[in-house]
Amino acid sequence: MAGVGFELKKLFRKRGGYLNTVKAYAVTAAVTEGPMILCIVVQFAIRLLLRLHGAAYNVQETYLITTTYVMIFSLLLSNTFLMFTSRYISDSIYEDHKNRILPSFFSIVFYLLVLGALVAGVYILLLDLRPVYKALLFLQFELMQVLWVQMSYLSAVKKYSKVLVCFLIAYFVSIASSMALMFAGLEILTAAYLGTVLGDFVMVVLYMQELIDFFPSGPMSLVVLFPYLDKYKSLILTGFCSALGLFGHNFVYWFSEYHTRVIPRMVYCMKYDVAAFFASLTIIPFLVVFVVALEVNFYKAYRSYFDTILYGGTLEDIQVENRNLGQTLFRELAHVFELQFFVELLCITFLGNFLRTIGFDREMLIVFRYLCIGYCFFVLVKSLVILMLYFDDRAGAMATSALFAVSSILLSILTLPFGIEAYGLGFLAAGAVTSAAGLFYLYHYIKRLEYKVFCRQPLFYEEPDGVFKRIADHVESRGPGRGDFKAHYKPTWRQQRRARRKQRAAARRGRHSAARGGIRP
Repeated sequence: MAGVGFELKKLFRKRGGYLNTVKAYAVTAAVTEGPMILCIVVQFAIRLLLRLHGAAYNVQETYLITTTYVMIFSLLLSNTFLMFTSRYISDSIYEDHKNRILPSFFSIVFYLLVLGALVAGVYILLLDLRPVYKALLFLQFELMQVLWVQMSYLSAVKKYSKVLVCFLIAYFVSIASSMALMFAGLEILTAAYLGTVLGDFVMVVLYMQELIDFFPSGPMSLVVLFPYLDKYKSLILTGFCSALGLFGHNFVYWFSEYHTRVIPRMVYCMKYDVAAFFASLTIIPFLVVFVVALEVNFYKAYRSYFDTILYGGTLEDIQVENRNLGQTLFRELAHVFELQFFVELLCITFLGNFLRTIGFDREMLIVFRYLCIGYCFFVLVKSLVILMLYFDDRAGAMATSALFAVSSILLSILTLPFGIEAYGLGFLAAGAVTSAAGLFYLYHYIKRLEYKVFCRQPLFYEEPDGVFKRIADHVESRGPGRGDFKAHYKPTWRQQRRARRKQRAAARRGRHSAARGGIRP
């Protein structure tokens, strides 16, 4: 979640030695990985409830795979727009147009819900499930799309403890309501689905309250984001390729000879997907340490470089800061990657015995070992994309994420004829190749950073006048009440109270200033 660096800098500035360092890493782990861990725990808890109530194995698998499908494809669809909306949020905050943020949230949610209804609705209707299951799965899919967008917007709120508390409350509701409905005699799979939907709904409501309380209201418009589509359309492809690169290799093996058909039109590859799940958990140390390295150490060098440019530094000063920036960036990347590679070696060496106790066979262990190294390269690719976006190199970020997504799928397809003992090598090779290409590109980009900053910028900036901007201008020009979808929200009572407090504080400061101004020596 973006913005955690502000909290980390406060912790590292405080005196306290190792205690504050441990606290900073704990905050990072809780914020970045806490929601994912909680989600996994809830999935296992509800499946355990199904088993305790005597559900057959295929019923347990149906719940687990259908909810997993919902999460994967809702993320794949919503992540397509999340990098784009994140840029819009940051620009609105920088330009002090915070009243545009909440309207943009409702706009992107509206289009995602419509698009999700068209895509997921047709697929869910074709599944061989009871109508009540289909309705609950569709509702969960739509709620998950809202949740992914809310998490993107909540990164600007920086109330991390509240975010985690909302997760805990919602998932407690999921487990408690599923248990209560099962004991009440409701059919167990219906109870599990309904409990999951109730928990997601509670989370949506709690997060919506935080967003409405934090962001000021503004004129609502379904075309508020359209002008930005002309400027930042590359971020949409970057977001889609990032999600596709994460799951694309799994999709390939769903059509292999080892696939398992849970119900008609819903398959997965147990030998590969379970190994991938456990391998993906091993990258948590990288994600935590990278956030600290990026937001604390690299940011200092990044800020120092651009402050030198903005506040009259000489060319020699700028070049010195450039070298320091490059050294800091690659030093932190090397440190984080070395740590993660060591963690992966430990997992490959010592985790096998534990995995055998939960049902891993020899083939799954081989796949797990390949994927451990593959995910190590994957998070390096993800880190390079983030760093490119730090320098506003949207073209480089798009090309890197697209290279990984395409190569991961194609190389995974090439491994299919060699049998299951080669599964995972395509993902590993794609990560290694893309990491090498990304590092080479970023190294030369930083060496030419002065050229990018001074010579690639237009002398006179003009807003791009593309088709989306023309659509937005046409809708806005029609005036209120004639199709522009505008509506003005009144401030909430909390916002009104906050405004009154600011007015009283300003009045007190004015009286104190007047009193001090009346005193003469």
